[in-house]
Amino acid sequence: MTTTPDREGRAIVAARGDVSRETLARLDALVDHVDSWRTRMNIIGPREFDRIWSRHIDDSLQLLPLIGGPATILDLGSGGGFPGLVLAAAQPSQSQVTLVESVGKKCAFLMNAVEALDLPATVLRSRVEALTPFPATHVTARAFAPLPKLLDYAAPWLQNDAIGLFHKGKSWQEELDAASRQWAFRHETIPSRTDEAAVIMRLSEVRRHG
Repeated sequence: MTTTPDREGRAIVAARGDVSRETLARLDALVDHVDSWRTRMNIIGPREFDRIWSRHIDDSLQLLPLIGGPATILDLGSGGGFPGLVLAAAQPSQSQVTLVESVGKKCAFLMNAVEALDLPATVLRSRVEALTPFPATHVTARAFAPLPKLLDYAAPWLQNDAIGLFHKGKSWQEELDAASRQWAFRHETIPSRTDEAAVIMRLSEVRRHG
């Protein structure tokens, strides 16, 4: 490990004991990779990098118990790779992650990370609405779109039994109310362990009204 930002955040992740030593090593390598690219493009700002473990990696890892065992994960608007790259690093022998990103520079970063870290992931440079649906057990998104729009994007998968796991911030209740006017779904809100105002929203059985 050459990069050691956010030592406290890393220590918290390590002490929790829900990721292996091998996974921690892969996540250290991912942090190094982000560090090597962040001066070339806007993956993550200096202040965010200083808390990358507590703000981004741990925030992504909290999806693991909600996913459970082997999964085929679709990560929408992958950007800097949170949560997609983290999930691929945490479950390299169990899951396959497809990262969707429309910005070419960010795709280059994601592709390079997947290759350098030998992750079980594929990067698609595409707008989400242009994708041809393919099988997935889970759909993830973080800081991508408000929930009503996010459901529009994710509907081809969520209407075919995939489970949505979406990071949502302090306006999550307003987003949920707005989405409920257009969609019917089962939902559970799980308090975030990294932000007391945020939740992980778990959606299933999604159907459009009417």
